[in-house]
Amino acid sequence: MSVAIPDANSSIAGIWRLVSYTRRYLDTGEVRSDMRPNAYIMYSPGGHMMSLTVEENRQPPAGPVVTDEERIRLFNTIISAYAGTYRIEGNQVTHHVEMSWNEAWTGTDQVRSYSVDGDKLTIETTPRTAGTDNRQFINTLKWQRTEAFPMTTPDANTAH
Repeated sequence: MSVAIPDANSSIAGIWRLVSYTRRYLDTGEVRSDMRPNAYIMYSPGGHMMSLTVEENRQPPAGPVVTDEERIRLFNTIISAYAGTYRIEGNQVTHHVEMSWNEAWTGTDQVRSYSVDGDKLTIETTPRTAGTDNRQFINTLKWQRTEAFPMTTPDANTAH
């Protein structure tokens, strides 16, 4: 037996691949569209989410044992990686971060504006900095759904 999922999560549920990423700096209005990270974000029908974003053209380690220099380079090319739960309220999705590559995010709520048009998802961040300077910016991320989820979950009495 299965239970229907509330409509609030139905339009966003699925696995999404990043197709466009822009950054607008608030101090000058400058828009950068030259950044091409690789990313997926997943929203389950039951309210869980995961996101992984890495820089494009990451170089693999030279051999089977990763050197300290390679480890640092690989870590520094993670733009974000986190997981937790989410909730929808109007045109906002709030990610409650339960674990993250950046411990400063763990336990926080990351609020995003979003819109869905069929299999296209647009997410806009709140103002933030990169942590390397004080310039604030807003990121706009455009996604293409690569997999939709059935909008039901197992009944608690039949789940293992």
